[in-house]
Amino acid sequence: MDKALVFVFVCVILNENPTIHAFRTFNVNGVVKILALENEQINIQCKQDTAMAYCGFVHPSGKRFSFSGNELTNGHCAIPIKATRQDVGEWRCHIGRKQTGVEDQQIIDLRVVDKVAAIHNNITTVHRKDVTLECATTEGYMPLSYCRFEPPHGPPFSIDSAVNYTTSILGRYYFPRNKSLDRGDCAVTIRKVEYEDVGVWTCGAGLSDGKEYTDTVELIVEGIYTMSTASATGVTFGAIGIGAFLIVLGYFGWKKRSFLGVAPRQEGHDEGHEMGEMPQARHSPQSHRSSISRRSPQSSRVPSVVVQSPSETGSPLITKEETIEP
Repeated sequence: MDKALVFVFVCVILNENPTIHAFRTFNVNGVVKILALENEQINIQCKQDTAMAYCGFVHPSGKRFSFSGNELTNGHCAIPIKATRQDVGEWRCHIGRKQTGVEDQQIIDLRVVDKVAAIHNNITTVHRKDVTLECATTEGYMPLSYCRFEPPHGPPFSIDSAVNYTTSILGRYYFPRNKSLDRGDCAVTIRKVEYEDVGVWTCGAGLSDGKEYTDTVELIVEGIYTMSTASATGVTFGAIGIGAFLIVLGYFGWKKRSFLGVAPRQEGHDEGHEMGEMPQARHSPQSHRSSISRRSPQSSRVPSVVVQSPSETGSPLITKEETIEP
């Protein structure tokens, strides 16, 4: 009789928590990332080494949850939820210590995914630097039958831990040393990222059910090789605008020179005539005559009068030419 009661008691206890928490949690640069299946029961939690005075969570929608009491003395604060698409996003946790002062804060990034998912959907790196793309199983450490990647430009390839730095695929892709297909890791490290690596990568992994599960990672590379089409168009139009401005500026400069009388000299222009139009100061008669005599034949020609003096018959006619000054 006692053995039967014990058996029933054990069955009741086992049935109280039928859900197995299979979601995976990653800590990346101080941000906790949770990969969970839709409608999976998970815990959004914060931890620290010292006792908490209070603890609060802020939902991605802005809704708040707060906790206080003796249960926080172990430095652990958690809220259980059933993961849905409405819960996806950045959760914030704020922790108050026993001593008053600045609160501790933690960020939890929740994603609802399939059985294989990218740990980072968007990665930004620097040109000519190594970078690692990672996908993982979400139902615990489930082993993979294979791991493959589809680059944005280039042939797809499969990869595992046998591919290292010295035996890299195409001389550029190798499997990270701290990853393993046996624990559900599908990853690749790209040596010295180039422009051809920019874009959306697809990771694919096979599970024991015979199906392949995929997810995508967008790789962005900072540097001169990553100028977008919009940026290139802006630079092009900027150069055209500057060129047009310089042309207009040159045109108005030429017009100004013409207005001030310093336009380039035309062929066949009479320099003497140009000098003749300039105002001149008063001169003495002698200097005036000398200036007239220095003029070119064309510009110094003036009307003259011929005077004939009477002479005796048979004598040669004496002619006197007198120049009339203007």
